[in-house]
Amino acid sequence: MTQPDTADWKRTTFLDGLRGLAAFYVLVGHARYLLHEGNPDGFAKHAAEYSTLNKMLFYALSVFRWGHEGVLFFFVLSGFVIHLRYARKVQAEGMNAQFGWPGYVWRRIRRLYPPLLLAIALTWALDSVGTSAGYAIYSGQTPYGQINSEFGRAASGHTPAILLGNLAFLMKIYVPAFGTDGPLWSLMYEWWFYMIFPLFWLLSRRSIALATAVMAAMYVLTRFRAVGELADQIVPMKVPFQVFTMMIIWWFGVLLADIYAGRLRIPFAALAPLTVLVPVGLLCNDRLGQWGGLVVGLGFVGVIASGFTLQRAGFNLAVLNMLKPLGNMSYTLYVCHMPIIAFLSGWLMSRSPGSLLPRHFGWVPVGVVIAVVFSWLAHFVVEKPFTREGKKKTAEAPATTGDA
Repeated sequence: MTQPDTADWKRTTFLDGLRGLAAFYVLVGHARYLLHEGNPDGFAKHAAEYSTLNKMLFYALSVFRWGHEGVLFFFVLSGFVIHLRYARKVQAEGMNAQFGWPGYVWRRIRRLYPPLLLAIALTWALDSVGTSAGYAIYSGQTPYGQINSEFGRAASGHTPAILLGNLAFLMKIYVPAFGTDGPLWSLMYEWWFYMIFPLFWLLSRRSIALATAVMAAMYVLTRFRAVGELADQIVPMKVPFQVFTMMIIWWFGVLLADIYAGRLRIPFAALAPLTVLVPVGLLCNDRLGQWGGLVVGLGFVGVIASGFTLQRAGFNLAVLNMLKPLGNMSYTLYVCHMPIIAFLSGWLMSRSPGSLLPRHFGWVPVGVVIAVVFSWLAHFVVEKPFTREGKKKTAEAPATTGDA
């Protein structure tokens, strides 16, 4: 087999496909328990009344229950894409490489805020209509405990303080996520990863090992209960404490970018076996406890490394490459899907005398299609204009991935 040239095996288009699949996975995971009664509460109560086919579908769709862990893939990929530009600069210029703070922050603002503003407006509109219509999901009066605990306070989640807290990326620390849009929790981490990264880049420019050691030390500190209790008492410590519980996973992507740029001499093939840690981390999550996320994050390192390894071996990842359009709209899909699915859930329950969800799965694909179509149309307005690189690509820009 002819060895592909460097440009071929280093193509990153498949990463867009993986990013799109990750967003789609999270969407289906939410739709599966909000649009039919096969959620854990409903199934436990009425399993005997389910047909064999619906029981099989319930267990089949349970593979989508790890949406929270799926978000960790976004973190690893984000670290890769954000650092790649700067890894190439250091590789080419050494200690003379400059970061460029203003341009960096402006790119982060353009990337995060337009879809976020749309998501907040959409959430406010749908939550307000649903609350006015008396949908039980917005008042926590459904027969399903999991749904009540997650959405019961949505009607009171639109205050100015909550809005400002979400715009400042302080959700899930000082304020809840806005309304029913629970997935916004991950944006808090992303924003503060972005803001802390330049400091670690300065360390990385001098020594990758030193920067990684400091990052690992910060992560280990967050594992001590006493540190967590101290962070709860000292209000300004809450943000860095929470951020460093996850930033080591984002940093895995940074190290992958250093390998890609040639700063680290580790073959991707040596990391590919880490892929097995994804199912291990998911299936053993209860036993792994607070270390479960770290294991899954390392598994996603293996997934990305496997892609480059396969390309280097001459394989064409055509299926993933064809999913690039899904990847291009993945951020809009991620931040906009939940208020749509929650509203549909409230409407479906309003049509039942006992506020029950359907016991068939027909509404799951309907909800998925509605969310995907809305997000696809919306991304042309709030995402694509702000992520296109223009006619002339810079030498240090990633080949794809929309600057994450």
